[in-house]
Amino acid sequence: MKELTFTSYEQYLQYMEHKAMEKAVMKGLQDEELATYKKEFKENVMKVWNDYDCDYWLEKHGYVVISVWKDGIGGRKLMRGRPKKLDSEKFKHTLHVRLDDETYNKFCNYCEENNLEKSEAIREMIKRL
Repeated sequence: MKELTFTSYEQYLQYMEHKAMEKAVMKGLQDEELATYKKEFKENVMKVWNDYDCDYWLEKHGYVVISVWKDGIGGRKLMRGRPKKLDSEKFKHTLHVRLDDETYNKFCNYCEENNLEKSEAIREMIKRL
């Protein structure tokens, strides 16, 4: 699997146009065949970008990661999103806690004052033990 990171549609388009030209040269396309191939390739590039709502992810994260791999029959599959975390970075245990309103409000205020997510705050508090 190959992961490609893009910070704009133009960057993605430029990369894909380069790949299209490499493939066209390998296929020996010329003149009208080459023009048709490039046009169809560009339409497909735009379709993939829109199908995976990459503009939304660019706006949300500032970048888009597109993973490309071949499936069992040699075709390519694409998906977008953030890179997967390594197993060593994943949290493997969950914790569910019931709190009364007063305690919950104190906890929420603490998180807000320290600009922490609730999970981060709990991990921080446990590390202090």
